[in-house]
Amino acid sequence: MRRRIWLVGTAIAAASLVVGVGFASAASSSTSTTVKVKPINLHCNISMATQPPSGSSSVDPTAAQGNQYGTTHCPTRGFGPGMIADSFTVPDSGDNVGTYTEYFNAGSVSGTFDLTPQESPPLTSTTFSSQSWTGTITVDSGTGVYKGIKTYHKKHHPVVPGVFNCTSPDSVHLTCTEQIKVAPPAAGTIA
Repeated sequence: MRRRIWLVGTAIAAASLVVGVGFASAASSSTSTTVKVKPINLHCNISMATQPPSGSSSVDPTAAQGNQYGTTHCPTRGFGPGMIADSFTVPDSGDNVGTYTEYFNAGSVSGTFDLTPQESPPLTSTTFSSQSWTGTITVDSGTGVYKGIKTYHKKHHPVVPGVFNCTSPDSVHLTCTEQIKVAPPAAGTIA
């Protein structure tokens, strides 16, 4: 009888050990597994116009600050058509720098931009002429399904901003292209 009790006790101890080792190995494998983030190549076509300052009915093409509004269309899966709004300043460097938000059906994407003007005739407060800019853009945050989105970068490497180019026939209406590699939200996909 003692021998049977001893065998049953040994079997229970062995079973406990097997179960414990199984849980421990499962726990260690889940903490050491890293999810690879597949970047998304976000491409957008933008049309926007500079808004007259508050209390004015006209736009000054030499204004040192302002707001622009318009439409954006991103054929990248999960984005589509939407609206864009930005706020810009022109510091002593002559660049247009600012922040923007693109609004889509499922949420919004926000970031910063820095546009450097290319060669063009000098502007005055009454002269509207064609202009072009080239520069950089970042994605810093999002809302809705885009919550957690940001400019993609490899671990231990600096963030490389995207390319942002704009042209204008009259210094007021802009047509722009945005190309940037973004890291999707933690869920990993944007449907």
